[in-house]
Amino acid sequence: MLVELFVAFRYMRSRHRKFLSFSTMIAIGGIFVGVSALLITLSIMNGFQNELRRRILGGTPHIIVRRFFNEPMDNYRDVMDKLEGLPFIKAKAPFIITKSLVRNRKNVDGVVIRGVIPELEKNITEVSTHMIDGTFDLDNGCVIGIELAQNLKASVGDTIIVTSPFTEQIGLLPRSKRLILKGIFDLGVYDYNATVVYMNMKDVQKLFETGDAVSGVQIKVDDVYKTPVYSKIIEERIGYPFRVQDWIELNHSVFAALKLEKIVTFIVLTLIIIVAGFNIVGTLINIVKKKTKEIGILRSYGFTKTQIMKIFIYLGSIMGIIGTISGIIFSVISCYFLNRYQFVTLPGDVYFIQTLPVEMSLNDFLAVAIASILISFLATIYPALRAASLVTVDALRNE
Repeated sequence: MLVELFVAFRYMRSRHRKFLSFSTMIAIGGIFVGVSALLITLSIMNGFQNELRRRILGGTPHIIVRRFFNEPMDNYRDVMDKLEGLPFIKAKAPFIITKSLVRNRKNVDGVVIRGVIPELEKNITEVSTHMIDGTFDLDNGCVIGIELAQNLKASVGDTIIVTSPFTEQIGLLPRSKRLILKGIFDLGVYDYNATVVYMNMKDVQKLFETGDAVSGVQIKVDDVYKTPVYSKIIEERIGYPFRVQDWIELNHSVFAALKLEKIVTFIVLTLIIIVAGFNIVGTLINIVKKKTKEIGILRSYGFTKTQIMKIFIYLGSIMGIIGTISGIIFSVISCYFLNRYQFVTLPGDVYFIQTLPVEMSLNDFLAVAIASILISFLATIYPALRAASLVTVDALRNE
């Protein structure tokens, strides 16, 4: 073992006990608390972000193809033919999306109508697997979200009236269609549960008099994180006047806000580690004052200024490493128990989930560990320089 490292370990202990000194434990504890708080918070934020991503993808196609200005697409079959042969496409289907009104008895609400082909829709989204009542059956029927069902006071088997606001047959009069409520779904996202009504595409075309036209083509791919690349490939193949949007672009504002929130949280909680770094500075300065005589003796035995600096650099760095490692271990254990036993519950009417989601990220752990050790190292520079600047004769005379 290096002599400097041996002396550094010795300075960590108290004079009368073999355990760490109180000031050393306080310095290590500050790093421990900062690292633990930062890692646990980032893991919880990762859990929320990934859970939200999964739930959004449950009701959103990975990629959609539409005409510019959202004009009706009459030649959607030609578009689907052009997409044949692309290996990353797992499923594709036409869809219609429009706004309308629905009524159940005296209860009325504005909704977004999604006209789909039931057999193909099951390959695109996960709505059919999130039914909490009834089935995903659109044969002369419809499927709505749980929040909308509560607003309309509707249950499976009720007759839902869907209205087309205007028709040009006789002036501007509304048209309506009666549908049986076949099922109620819960995707875990309020916007979907409270606004979306799934209908058979043929019924929507007939009600809104769109003929054979659709709003666009929805696509499911093999890797949801490569959709920006896939979108460019599709756009080059089908050309103008079509535009391609992926789920990341459609939900850009949501994920941008979450990313910004995570960055701000990282910066704010890193301040805890910086405060712990100042605690290391105070501890080392205190040790320099207490060990002035010992430093003078070491200098008289031939220790250079560089060796004296190394002693205190090693001492502060060891404190930072111990605090960082213990904080990482505590964070891993805490996240494991939070994720496994889920003893922290959340109000379901406020959040879209009822248990606290936790997902650890290796990149977050590495970033926090590097930042913590770097801050601890920087905190040692001033005390080390102060210890090295002591003059041997003055240090011994003052003692």
